[in-house]
Amino acid sequence: MLVCYTGGGTLGHIYPALAVHQVLKNQGAYQCFWIGRKNEAEKKAVESAGIRFYPIQSGKFRRYSSYKNFTDLFNLLVAFFQALAILNREKPDVLFSKGGFVSVPPVFAARLLNIRVVTHESDASPGLATRLNAFCATRICIPFAGSEASLPTHKIVVTGNPLRSELFEIPEKSLKERLGIEPSIPLLFVMGGSQGAMQINELVRTNLDALCSKAFVYHQCGSADYVNIEHENYLAFAMVGNEMGSLYRESTLVVSRGGAGSLGELSAFGCASIIIPLSLETSRGDQILNARHLEDAGAARILWGSVTPEIFLQEVLDLLENQDKRSILAETMKTLAVTDAAEKIATVLRKEE
Repeated sequence: MLVCYTGGGTLGHIYPALAVHQVLKNQGAYQCFWIGRKNEAEKKAVESAGIRFYPIQSGKFRRYSSYKNFTDLFNLLVAFFQALAILNREKPDVLFSKGGFVSVPPVFAARLLNIRVVTHESDASPGLATRLNAFCATRICIPFAGSEASLPTHKIVVTGNPLRSELFEIPEKSLKERLGIEPSIPLLFVMGGSQGAMQINELVRTNLDALCSKAFVYHQCGSADYVNIEHENYLAFAMVGNEMGSLYRESTLVVSRGGAGSLGELSAFGCASIIIPLSLETSRGDQILNARHLEDAGAARILWGSVTPEIFLQEVLDLLENQDKRSILAETMKTLAVTDAAEKIATVLRKEE
């Protein structure tokens, strides 16, 4: 079986598809390639998994007036014909879309060539790319029942969100040992996302003295907002590599945005978490719906809107100092975990229509 993967925009679109790739690779009789946007970080992540990467033009669908809507319309048209040429040459058996604006031209090109299309939506509500791709898809995979919204129900398969297998590999030494952190010191893991969550980063930097007096702060800032600050009980990184699984396992508390990929990983590890979702001013509201899903279940502490440094510090210290509250959040978060999503999607991809 030859699979074409497509998707991008953030690494949150890349890693879940790589989890599916690993399952199919282990099953054998399988080859693949990837159609994505011209982005070095995404290209590197894909090629490091041994997947051929074909870059195409990309455009973005905006819900507001902008001259870029006209220029990107041209980019999308170019991307369609680029994808059409690649797909016609490679002739995959199925195209798997992980969403994002770059996925739409390859999905429509695949439909024109009568290539079977499967798409996956990670969030609590489908984004515009998924809603467009749904017209061409034979199957639409969603994270949980009730997240399909207006998508055609006869195409829906509830799979959960795929998780990278390497997260669950346990190293010989703990992270605290490797970093020289005293076992008794709480570990606060702050995730700023692959591009950088400036709101969260600023909240941490403003409260750095107070936070580092109570915990060791492992701060992933994102590549666009990385600042190298030297401070006792503090480390800043643009990106987290192979340490991610260890951070989930060993963290006392995690602070994160509300992206579906991160929340799926937090639930798999049962992490006590504070979630600060992107607002409607800067997103389509998908992180808000993801966060509400957790809040309704009592699985995480949610901070809404323009969070002040004082409120942020108060919430973090409250959970750092109260093991019972953390335990309740962690245990409830764990009940939401779906750990076999990649296997379920692999089954859908292998199934002949």
